[in-house]
Amino acid sequence: MSHWNLYFFVTLFVTFAVTALTTRIPPISRMSTEYYDTSEVEEDLSYLSFKDKVSLAWRRGLTTVKESPSLLKNVWKNFKEGILMTMSILPTILSIGLIFMLLVEYTPVFNYVAYIFYPLTALLQIPEPFLAVKGTAIGITEMFLPSLIVVGAPIVTKFIIAVVSVSTIIFFSASVPSMMSTHIPLKIHELVIIWFERSILSLIIVTPLAFLFLD
Repeated sequence: MSHWNLYFFVTLFVTFAVTALTTRIPPISRMSTEYYDTSEVEEDLSYLSFKDKVSLAWRRGLTTVKESPSLLKNVWKNFKEGILMTMSILPTILSIGLIFMLLVEYTPVFNYVAYIFYPLTALLQIPEPFLAVKGTAIGITEMFLPSLIVVGAPIVTKFIIAVVSVSTIIFFSASVPSMMSTHIPLKIHELVIIWFERSILSLIIVTPLAFLFLD
C-alpha cells in the first residue's frame, strides 16, 4: 500500500499511452470510423464562436434534463439492463475463467507462450525475466492471475506486472466476452493481436518508470 499512489498514476499514464498508440496501428487503425447509428452523427458546429457553442450547449443541456425520465425510472432501467447483461455474459465468464485457470495450474501451455515475450523482458533487464513473461502471458486469461504469479518476485517485477495486467485491458474471463456480446465488429483473433500489442507496449513504457521510481 505504500506504493499505491505511484501505482495508480503510473497505471493511468501507461494505459492512456498504450491506448493512444494501439489506435494508430493495425488492426484498430484499419477499422471503420463510421457511426454505428447514423442518426446520432455529431453536428458540425465549427462555424460557431466559442460563446455561441457554450450558449447552444447550455440550451441543449436544459432540454435533455427536461426530457429525461425521473431518477427512479433511470435507476430501474439501468438496474434491469445490468441484470440482463450479467445473465447473458456470466456463464461465459465463469466457464472461460475456469478453463484457463486449469490450463495455468495443470499444464505448461503458458510457459511456452511466455517465451514469446522473453527476449523483450531480458532486453529490458527486468528482474526474474521469465517470471515476468509468464505473468504477462497469463494476463490474457484473467486480470488478477499475473499478480499471483509474481508474488515472490522483486518489487520492480511485481510493480511492472501489476501495471501490465491492467493496461492490457483484454482478458478472456471478462472483457472479451463483454465485447463479443456487443455489436462491436471485433473477432477473437483481432482481440488477441490487440492484447499482444498492448502487452509489448506496456512492458516497454512501464519498465523504465519502475526502475526510475523504485530502484
